[in-house]
Amino acid sequence: MAGARTQAMQSVNKTGATSLPAVTGAGVRMLIYSHDTFGLGHLQRCLKISRALTKRYPELAILLVTGSPLVHRYELPAQVDYIKLPAVRKTGQEHYEARSLATSFARILNIRTRLLLEAVREFQPHVVLVDHSPTGMKGEMLPALQWLKEQEPRSTVILGLRDIIDDPSLVIPLWESQDVYGVLERLYTRVLVYGSPEVFDPVEAYHFSPALKAKTHFCHYLLEEHRRRGSGGGTQRPRPSRPLVVVTIGGGDGAVETVIDPYVAMLTRHRDEIHFDSVILSGPFVAAEDLRRLRRAALGLPVMIKRFVPETGSLFRRSSLVVATAGYNTTTEILSYGRRALLIPRMLHRQEQLLRASKLAHLGLVTMLRPGDVTADGLFISVTELLKDGREPLVAARADGRIPLDGAVQLVEWFRDVVAQHTCLPGDEA
Repeated sequence: MAGARTQAMQSVNKTGATSLPAVTGAGVRMLIYSHDTFGLGHLQRCLKISRALTKRYPELAILLVTGSPLVHRYELPAQVDYIKLPAVRKTGQEHYEARSLATSFARILNIRTRLLLEAVREFQPHVVLVDHSPTGMKGEMLPALQWLKEQEPRSTVILGLRDIIDDPSLVIPLWESQDVYGVLERLYTRVLVYGSPEVFDPVEAYHFSPALKAKTHFCHYLLEEHRRRGSGGGTQRPRPSRPLVVVTIGGGDGAVETVIDPYVAMLTRHRDEIHFDSVILSGPFVAAEDLRRLRRAALGLPVMIKRFVPETGSLFRRSSLVVATAGYNTTTEILSYGRRALLIPRMLHRQEQLLRASKLAHLGLVTMLRPGDVTADGLFISVTELLKDGREPLVAARADGRIPLDGAVQLVEWFRDVVAQHTCLPGDEA
């Protein structure tokens, strides 16, 4: 069937050479699963992918299954809809609890597992993209993956991984104990890595087998194409009359105490020496009590505190410095638009951000402070020194092409064969 379809899709041009016509994704159903147990990173990455794929393949139908309580805050493409799983919150290494509902985690897990299985059974996707977690949160995706293998063996099942999962000394024994390596070899067709092996190579770090390595493709850091074209050297907009420092902790789960509190304390203690403006993005998951406390402390200081913005690129582009945690999406936006960055990795539950910040600092692209080293006085020294520094390492790196930010372009090109394989032709069943 696949061979006949490929032949049928080929056309002959005037010179006699065969070529494939434009692939639109007609009749192709795709399901994207994102567990979303912490922050906004997984959801934002899946939305970037959805927008890139539906722009290139306008008849592709995407069903996003997500646990994010913020999914309704984002505009979705016309060809994308979502199923909302009951929200959970990560509270420790492999430990979770219900985020909103006053019920047991076991009950929530059972509901989410059944919803995922029913979504796959009823939607019958031709393509499944699982974000980050091969078996899902606490194995919730396994029944759906096993059903696909048995009932829809021609489906394409893809794992999408950010550049860094966690410290290899933690990932490898966990994956071995949960048979994740076996699941990847039995139930997955391909693995996509949203990063560059020059920065971090998960194939080597997490001991992928030769068979798994053969399934793996790197597609660089994900930045939406229409925004990547405008990133350039980061100097399109006029700079503010005073330097602007943007402070962000991503979605706001964690890092108020290690980043925002000492930053506001710095502004307070050194208020007579502050010659720059600040915007603090607390993230939508910051506790309401913390937000009120921060806004009270910031009264009279040259700072604005915002809880939620749908995208940060425009702020990063205007800034002279970004002070941030080192999550995947935040870091990618900084690499895309920032001039200078001071990263303070969040080290709650995993070492991922510390590894990413350390790698980028080693490459000379950012400055890093460990959370335990952050004080009001130390922050003032770091921020003022970076603002005085005439070098703009991220601008230079983008100009030299040292930061591979074409992940969305690489992704849609890679998906062409996948979408073409499942595209319905006249006479096919949708």
